[in-house]
Amino acid sequence: MNQPDLLDRKSLLLSALIIVLLVLLCGTGSLYVLSDPAIADVLSLTAAAIMIDSVYHDEVDWKQLVGTAREEIFGRLDRYSAYMDRDRFTEIDEQFEGSYTGIGISVVSHDEGLLIMSVREDGPAAEVGLLPGDVIIGVDSVMLAGLSADEAVTHLRGEENTAVVVQMRRPATEEVFEVELTRRRIPFLHIPFAGYTPDSMVYIRLLDFDAGATDDLRRALDSLRQGRGLSARGLILDLRGNPGGLFKEAYRTADLFLDEGVFMVGTEGRSRWHNRKHYSSGGDVTGGLPMAVIVDRGSASAAEIVAGALQASGRAVLVGDTTFGKGLVQGFVRFPGGDGVRLTISRYYFEGPVYLNDFDSTLSDTGHGLVPDYHFDVYQINPLRRALENSLLLRQFAERHQDEILAALESDTLGDRWVGRFDTYAAENDFAFDSPLTALALELKATAELDKSSLATRRVAESVIQRARQLDRVRLQQDGGYIKDRLARIAYERKYGTYRTYKEVLIHSRPEIEFASKLLVKGD
Repeated sequence: MNQPDLLDRKSLLLSALIIVLLVLLCGTGSLYVLSDPAIADVLSLTAAAIMIDSVYHDEVDWKQLVGTAREEIFGRLDRYSAYMDRDRFTEIDEQFEGSYTGIGISVVSHDEGLLIMSVREDGPAAEVGLLPGDVIIGVDSVMLAGLSADEAVTHLRGEENTAVVVQMRRPATEEVFEVELTRRRIPFLHIPFAGYTPDSMVYIRLLDFDAGATDDLRRALDSLRQGRGLSARGLILDLRGNPGGLFKEAYRTADLFLDEGVFMVGTEGRSRWHNRKHYSSGGDVTGGLPMAVIVDRGSASAAEIVAGALQASGRAVLVGDTTFGKGLVQGFVRFPGGDGVRLTISRYYFEGPVYLNDFDSTLSDTGHGLVPDYHFDVYQINPLRRALENSLLLRQFAERHQDEILAALESDTLGDRWVGRFDTYAAENDFAFDSPLTALALELKATAELDKSSLATRRVAESVIQRARQLDRVRLQQDGGYIKDRLARIAYERKYGTYRTYKEVLIHSRPEIEFASKLLVKGD
């Protein structure tokens, strides 16, 4: 029996012992506890496990048995509840601590290893000159090709102040090089930009609600008010793509913008300890500035709590698209061995009461979402755009033509010619996008060939495919605004960093920011 098997068996037997002790400690209430069907079933299961371990005639793979049992149990709960091993709890610890140990990059999987999507401007990676678009092909002599993203990232992780050597390839120049970095503790970057729009609106981009988000937001507001006094005409809080974070950070953030005593959010769970109501406790730090919150389908969980609390109280208007719809709250329990569980413990609700999730969340763990007061559809991720982003061709093209794109942006000549150039580049790199119409045409052709239809029928099917693909190319041209916007942002961010990209490009060009700003101006 190997060590993991032994640990799993001990874990199971320890669980059984704890349950038995719990029953004994209940004293005269033991019979009542045993009458609970759930307790009785668990005792029966652990008793069976003890018998298997004691008398079963063959060796038992406890790791497989326990793993299968866990998967079956949690598979019947909602998708947000899960058994978590000690490695996954490291990520939870970071979320609660508000920082992580690393080299200051965000990455995605790549055929050669890990593709750098962004570089923290005050992190170790930036200090040695790594750039978005660079590919990490090896870490400490371990080549990353063929590894999953999770497996590859584990090689980058390590103790604080330890060295790591990474092998890099820069596709824009085909340069291959090696650098040594020192891992260090890096606070989460909650706010990549906080500043003023051209018409004197405070604009703040908030990426998540992990530990420290509220404090960073308060500091940003204080700094902006000190810099410009009371000249701000309104406040725009951008929560697009914000996946949420800690429940406490959510209601603390909403509290910043509300007068004392306003109901923000409540929770309702099976246990009375999870039934709580949260009211604002201080004054509005902005002094009542008109406020808009920008949301989209990627705004979820804690982001929805903030948006919903401000909308329900009449403090802010929501602009954008319907939010994700996660109205459930999770709690965490860590076992002595390091593993633990994440369980949905309650639903949250707003004044009304208004719930995002129906009562039986195990059957429908995605709720209704918050409907914006002003719907504004800008560059929603449709199948074509998703295919473009997944291909990484926009990023590769922008990196190869970075200086040209920046020059065109500066001279206001980043026009349709660039869309055509990218279209040619995509075709040269065999970019293929099949719209639903094209997919249907391909299915028609396959059916015709399978049924051995006439040559004329098959030719018609082929002509339909060609026409559908022509329309797909036209759609690429029609998405010219999206393509130009992405090329400009990638090139600018790679050259000048995230903050300058927001300050000098995005707050001047993004239509949703301009739309929200105009709403607030009208309300002056």
